[in-house]
Amino acid sequence: MPRIPPDDGAQIPQTAGKSDGTMSTLFKVMAHRPGIMQNAVQLLDTTMRTGTVDAKLKELLAIRVSQVNYCYY
Repeated sequence: MPRIPPDDGAQIPQTAGKSDGTMSTLFKVMAHRPGIMQNAVQLLDTTMRTGTVDAKLKELLAIRVSQVNYCYY
């Protein structure tokens, strides 16, 4: 059971909702502090959806970093 329950009634930005279930749950937990959630969504957009590096390569790198750190992705 999580220490901080997700806020299921929270309005999360569309860009955050495009992620898988784990990411949307993360943003619903962050919704208890809307300012933090907005900053996290902006960071995710900037790092994963813009720039010159292909989005698929960024996703593969995120998966590999999770594996190296024994994290569930």
